[in-house]
Amino acid sequence: MIGYIIRRLAALVPILIGVSIIVFVLTRLMPGNIAQIMCGPNCEPEQLASLEHEYGLDKPKLEQFTDWVSGAVRGDLGRSFLRDRPVADEILDRLPVTGQLLIMTVMASAALGIMNGMLSAAFHRRFLDNALRVVSIFGMSVPTFWVATLVILLPSLWFAYAPPFTAVGLLENPWDNLRQFGPPALVLGFSSSCGLSRVVRGSILGVLNQDFMRTARAKGLGEATILRRHALGNVMLPIITVIGMEVATLMGGAVIAETVFNLNGLGRLFMESALMRDYPVIQVMTLYTAAIFVTLSLLVDLAYAWLDPRVRLTGGRSA
Repeated sequence: MIGYIIRRLAALVPILIGVSIIVFVLTRLMPGNIAQIMCGPNCEPEQLASLEHEYGLDKPKLEQFTDWVSGAVRGDLGRSFLRDRPVADEILDRLPVTGQLLIMTVMASAALGIMNGMLSAAFHRRFLDNALRVVSIFGMSVPTFWVATLVILLPSLWFAYAPPFTAVGLLENPWDNLRQFGPPALVLGFSSSCGLSRVVRGSILGVLNQDFMRTARAKGLGEATILRRHALGNVMLPIITVIGMEVATLMGGAVIAETVFNLNGLGRLFMESALMRDYPVIQVMTLYTAAIFVTLSLLVDLAYAWLDPRVRLTGGRSA
């Protein structure tokens, strides 16, 4: 097991190197740069050249890449062009906001997805099952930004209510903090839970007629107890897989939610940096997302071995 973990962590290095090269090339292929954006359309060539020299954009591309990589190896993630602050400080300042949002989102997604999937399986091919399947298809089809906009717009039109748009700490004012983070967490959680509920439904239906389930019914256990104690425990592996992969992809949803709900987190930082071509922030944020994705993939594999004794991780493979 230890050897497997070491090999997976070692594989993170070439992955991050490949991602860094791809991101560097793609950011430079984007039209314009921060010097051109800040200088404006009527900028004089001398002024533009001065700004590009200030940001180091007049250096050869290979030199820019080697400077960035060598700094990252030393722990220096660079300075933001837009804010003139170390990128590490920008990330640390905004990490608590995104962290709380993602934790609440995962909790909402897991609760809604598992509950709806169990109810749908329990009422297989009946009205509740059909209704929940329609809701799941709807949630998977509609774009997140559209739902987020409705969550803000409709209460303001019908009830003259809007969530607070000023940052409030959880310990400072728990109620206002919940009002601020609850709506975006529910929006992202609802979208993620729709796919999870379909996985839970299909997995539970696959074990409902197995021998151990019939034995549980013969012992006189109720359907709710059977679903909770026996069926759910035997379908945890696909549930863990879906939740783990959703956590890794929630960064894209955080960009939308934080922008719509005016949350000053990492998603909004990435959006602002992409619009202004703030290369150091874009590069570090993309590497951060890649590292999170690979790490969560490793944690999912380890959860397999912990939840199912039949799984043994040897030689880098599940057996």
